[in-house]
Amino acid sequence: MNKQFSYNQFGRNNKIEACPISYDQVNKNLIKAYSSIVLIVLAYTLITRYFWAMYLISFDFFIRIFAGIKYSPLCNLLTGMMRITPLKPVLVNAATKKIAAQVGLIIAVGVCVTHLLGYDLLSSLFIYMFMFAISLDLFFNYCLACKLQSLYLTYFKNR
Repeated sequence: MNKQFSYNQFGRNNKIEACPISYDQVNKNLIKAYSSIVLIVLAYTLITRYFWAMYLISFDFFIRIFAGIKYSPLCNLLTGMMRITPLKPVLVNAATKKIAAQVGLIIAVGVCVTHLLGYDLLSSLFIYMFMFAISLDLFFNYCLACKLQSLYLTYFKNR
């Protein structure tokens, strides 16, 4: 017996498939450039074991989330650099990028805390996870944070 599922509110087997929506918009090219720099910093930290850049990235994520993207030093630098390029702004929904930034802050703080506590293997694991998530977004436009939010809404929020 074939059953048809409604995909309006629920996915298969009542799984909620939702990306957050807001009226705010953000420049997709700016976020891609920001993610590229974070990926480079992660690789630098992993290769050299110098964590100073990771602390700066964590601080920038903190400012970006709690004060706003317009107060982020790295975003301001990138915005200024983009003004001299021929790239046109591509505006996208900011809510998904905010959730990805929140997850990024959690992982970046995890890297810093585990480094401060001397758990280098665990900090390397956090760095690899972060690199994987950013690479998915950069190269395949796949937001892992959105999928994690869908899992949270499906299995924890409704219970």
